[in-house]
Amino acid sequence: MCLALAASCSREKTTKEQRWSFAEEGVVFDAEFLRARLSECERIGPGEYGMVIRPENMPVNNSPWFAFKVSAAKERPIVVRLRCQGGSVRYRPKISLDGTQWVTLPAEAYETGPGEHECTLRLEAGPQTLWVAAQELVSTDEMMAWARTLERLPFVTYSQFGQSINGRPMFRLDVGKTDAARHVSIIGRQHPPETTGSLALMRFVEEIAGDSELARTFRQEFHVLVMPLINPDGVDAGHWRHNLGHVDLNRDWGPFAQPETKAAAEQIAALSKPGRLFLHLDFHSTFKDVFYTQADDEPSSPAGFTARWLEGIQKRVPEYAVNREASPTPKPTTSAYWAHHTFGIPSITYEIGDNTDRALLKRVAANAAQEMMTLLLEMKDAK
Repeated sequence: MCLALAASCSREKTTKEQRWSFAEEGVVFDAEFLRARLSECERIGPGEYGMVIRPENMPVNNSPWFAFKVSAAKERPIVVRLRCQGGSVRYRPKISLDGTQWVTLPAEAYETGPGEHECTLRLEAGPQTLWVAAQELVSTDEMMAWARTLERLPFVTYSQFGQSINGRPMFRLDVGKTDAARHVSIIGRQHPPETTGSLALMRFVEEIAGDSELARTFRQEFHVLVMPLINPDGVDAGHWRHNLGHVDLNRDWGPFAQPETKAAAEQIAALSKPGRLFLHLDFHSTFKDVFYTQADDEPSSPAGFTARWLEGIQKRVPEYAVNREASPTPKPTTSAYWAHHTFGIPSITYEIGDNTDRALLKRVAANAAQEMMTLLLEMKDAK
């Protein structure tokens, strides 16, 4: 709601979020677009505004997502004091003039505090709309455009399967021959803010669909199922963590109470009839780069793949520190746990740090895909 100096603030309610107009300074804040998240806005002084963001429901993982646009009648500096209810500040804000090209707000224009749930942004507003977001806006539109572009390749098929709670169609890409005897499954974006995971997933898949001799050989032996957007409702609604059912989808692999996880699991399970699944990868984002894996003494086939794969990535990108860990707490309802225990295969959660350099994460993803293809071709006849 509008609090301080509220008399001059008008607010327009729409089907998405809201729009706040401050007549004294000709400043408008807009949260009426896909991925937007802004709960309250007030003017607290000349050129200074207070904002609140809230999650979709509580309790929730500490991933406070925000995204809004700001414009002004004439060029002017403004100060935004942002407060997260239900979480502490996690993401360094990004800004953009077109919603596509993003840069990180520099230290001179950003500071955290005084509490862990607060931060201050110093922005340059003007007639040209400025986009502000926790991370790049990789929405369903961007993911769909990427998928439909890959579909133009002769060995890639795009199709829809199932629907989200809100009726959004879920889509898959099939790289290679769907009737192959050997398969790999790749999923992503169970958690809406985790855009670095999407960036890594896309570059990883592009390498598999590339024109190298290795990729062409791999596609003759293996089919890859890619479901890059498991939570389309949560992504476009600007959720912190959950789907529209108020559920963390990566805690629903087993109960399958949500239509998104149920549909995705059915697609993966079908690969083992009559073929064989060799590997499952689930792309995410967190505070640091890390590969969550099963321990080497846990039975899986092909045996030894995970250790060799990560060692190979390290050799290919020696300046990058490959970090391997077991999941911090047992979570028997994650996709990685489900795939490992259901199919007896290596099942890895591929996590990219929120602030990892974007060029580096793409380079690592490309090399990780190359190493995966190399090893699986060597292990294709493993029992």
